[in-house]
Amino acid sequence: MENNEQLYLTGLHLEQYRHATYNPVDYYEEALRRDPKDIRNNNALGVWYLRRGNFGQSEQYFRKAIETLTARNPNPYNGEPLYNLGLCLQMQDKPDEAYEYFYKATWNSAWQDSGYFSLAQINAARGRYEEALEQVSWSLDRNARNSRAWSLKALILRKSGRTEEA
Repeated sequence: MENNEQLYLTGLHLEQYRHATYNPVDYYEEALRRDPKDIRNNNALGVWYLRRGNFGQSEQYFRKAIETLTARNPNPYNGEPLYNLGLCLQMQDKPDEAYEYFYKATWNSAWQDSGYFSLAQINAARGRYEEALEQVSWSLDRNARNSRAWSLKALILRKSGRTEEA
């Protein structure tokens, strides 16, 4: 393939259609062999390993994507690798570090729903119900159809003693 764009899109296509004879990892890895700092291919490979529960391996790809993404701009245009690293860290029982990356992902409009929801989950688990309620409300402002967020909001309200609202 002539460029990383084609390698990325081919890997993505293979994942989406669960191709039986070709492995998308081969395409992502070839792209990273050509350019180890490629954001989309690092993120894609990180997601690949995250979905398979290989958190340590996925973390390194998300961190490389973020390193490139934030090299010139601390508030990047794309929050996906930030959110994905937060999820990866949360799966490794590192809630403090996960919180940092979920929060950073909310800078990007496309990741506010997921980012605030994940922040609310962490705060609810810590017993910080007021903060969690504010964050889950922001998540619902971005995506009112998120049934998990509505369930979390009801749980937070119950835990706060606000059963009528729940």
